[in-house]
Amino acid sequence: MATAFPKMAMEITLRAARLNFRERGFTLIELIIALAIVALLAAVALPSYESQLIQTRRSDGTTALTSFAQRMERYFLEQGSYSGATTSLYQEHSTQGHYQLSVSSTVSSYQLTATAVGAQSADDECGSLTLNEQSTRGISGSGLVEGCW
Repeated sequence: MATAFPKMAMEITLRAARLNFRERGFTLIELIIALAIVALLAAVALPSYESQLIQTRRSDGTTALTSFAQRMERYFLEQGSYSGATTSLYQEHSTQGHYQLSVSSTVSSYQLTATAVGAQSADDECGSLTLNEQSTRGISGSGLVEGCW
């Protein structure tokens, strides 16, 4: 029995040492390293996420222009002219509000423009989207029309 007591005392001491180590928590260096890793991941992911948002919002503008063009064609069939058509045929803003719509028309032609507003105005690649009576699509940005439509 004399040999069991020192062994048991040693086990208790080891358990206490383990508990003290666990109770200390993280060191400042460990927290700084973890924070640096999170910051690096955020710096890489955030621009990509914003780019995807801008690209997704573009569909709001293209859908609005296509619907507006259908209304313009209906107006031409009823009136015999595009002249006099206004945004009241459709609406002044796209459905989700990311684009402001405008129209310029003559007797035989029109051009619809969707100008980016709010957060979408950061879209330098496409800028404003345009559509005319011949279904010719256009952009005011530096990108390619095919990539924006």
